Amino acid sequence: MATAQKLKDTHSSLERIQQFDIQTLVRQDELGQSMCFAEIVPNASSIVELYNRISIGCLEDFADQQLDIVLGQANSDYQLFEQILLFSPTENNANQQRTTLINTVVNRRDPLFNTLWQFIAYSVARATDTTLLEAQARATIQSIKDQSAEINGQLAQNKKESDEALKEIRAVAAEQGVSQQAMYFKEEFEQQELKANDWLDKTYKFAGALAAFSVLSLFLHKWEWLAPKGQIEAIQFVSSKIVIFAVLAFLLIMASRNYNSHKHNAVLNKHRQNALLTYRALVAAAGEKGTEDIVLANAASCIFAPQETGYTGAKGESASPKSVLELMTKSSSKAGE
Repeated sequence: MATAQKLKDTHSSLERIQQFDIQTLVRQDELGQSMCFAEIVPNASSIVELYNRISIGCLEDFADQQLDIVLGQANSDYQLFEQILLFSPTENNANQQRTTLINTVVNRRDPLFNTLWQFIAYSVARATDTTLLEAQARATIQSIKDQSAEINGQLAQNKKESDEALKEIRAVAAEQGVSQQAMYFKEEFEQQELKANDWLDKTYKFAGALAAFSVLSLFLHKWEWLAPKGQIEAIQFVSSKIVIFAVLAFLLIMASRNYNSHKHNAVLNKHRQNALLTYRALVAAAGEKGTEDIVLANAASCIFAPQETGYTGAKGESASPKSVLELMTKSSSKAGE
């Protein structure tokens, strides 16, 4: 069994030589065409390829003796590549050194294979071991199942959250829809309220005019230029006063009736607006689905049926909503289906 330090050193050296970039050995830009190492690229690639055939994962199966062999060979070849990277054409015997490095790389592949072929064979056998592959496949399948379960759980949670969000959005949309419909009644209420105030002001004016004329009529006969001089003028004087009283009284009555009519409409529209705004709250407070029809029927009756307000003396025939018993029976039959 290999020691931890030896395994770590071998792992590091083997990975370093496996990841070495062969193109860095050429150095044509630095050394020129005649002194570069372009010709050793195929041979250096063969060396690195041999190391790549040794699986990093199988190093833990080797003993220290086998690891020493792999470690020594990897370090030796890496030092050879470093010598090529540090080569300088200005040194003494530069041509001879270059030739020696090239020959070393060219002749390196076969001896290296004779040293490492057992490790390469073991790596290939280990990689194609059906038992090991089966274990890895089971581990992969289990990992996929775990990830799928986690994803399904997350999707279920997201679906639950999205359903809750959709429910809230629908509730808000419903409330907004009801509020939008209630705006129509609010606008009508405001218009009717303005008209009622206008006719109330006119009613006060006509009442004041009638009262003023009543007081004034007590002293008209005392004015010398209006005082009747005979029976015929007295009859005309009284008749004119009666006509003026009748006209003022008629205008007062009409103004009062118009005020009552517009005030009646304003109260009705305000009542309908409140019925719409409180409908959703009543349904939510009821809790049971069957009671929704009952609340809806009574709300519709409050909104659309004629209502008494005290401003008009007429009593309309209101369309009676469905009875509570009938609605409860209907809701029970729907629930049974």
